[in-house]
Amino acid sequence: MEPFLKPYNYYFLKKQAAILAQTHRTVNAKSTIQAVQAQIFDKVKATLSELSEEEMTLVMGITEINDEQRILDRYLQRMKERVIPFKRPSDTGIKKAFPKTKKLTIPDWERLDLADYSFYAWNDPGQQSKFILYTVNNKLQGIQGQLSTEIKKGICTICHGESSVALFTVKGKANKDGHYKTKGNYICYNSDECNQKMQTFEHFMDFVTIVKEK
Repeated sequence: MEPFLKPYNYYFLKKQAAILAQTHRTVNAKSTIQAVQAQIFDKVKATLSELSEEEMTLVMGITEINDEQRILDRYLQRMKERVIPFKRPSDTGIKKAFPKTKKLTIPDWERLDLADYSFYAWNDPGQQSKFILYTVNNKLQGIQGQLSTEIKKGICTICHGESSVALFTVKGKANKDGHYKTKGNYICYNSDECNQKMQTFEHFMDFVTIVKEK
């Protein structure tokens, strides 16, 4: 079977599987366990409704999870093997995604497991910037913005998880008076952690729409 899960699908399943395992470990009432199971099974089916019957059968192996760590680990390993990794871009593609940036640090792709990433981003402290790469319809896109050095606890616009966030601002087009409009969002300072908290790609695309709105 070919890979069919996006990285954010995997992290969604990982979270649901962890909830189920923890319920088995901490709850004695069988009726409560069954209720949690039913909620999780319905949520998985609704979230991944576009899967084929064969793919859904594999995903619903989550029903096997109990209080044993080895069962949880085995399920997550099977799911990880079905993840479609973030497509490694060429150096030329990256430079085209950030055409206005003269000094661009190219990520060391060899050290990364791209199955962990729904998007890829890195911080450049020297430029006080964050560079974000993502694909839409197999086309590589890029967003560059200023990243504040002030980090605080908050909710990330991209993953909607509680995290250490920093203000990310993007300069828009100049108005008639020659002033530039800036758009700011609080996002995870550490984008690796942000990817691991993503449960859907919808919030990321909402963020892109806001940032790129003219």
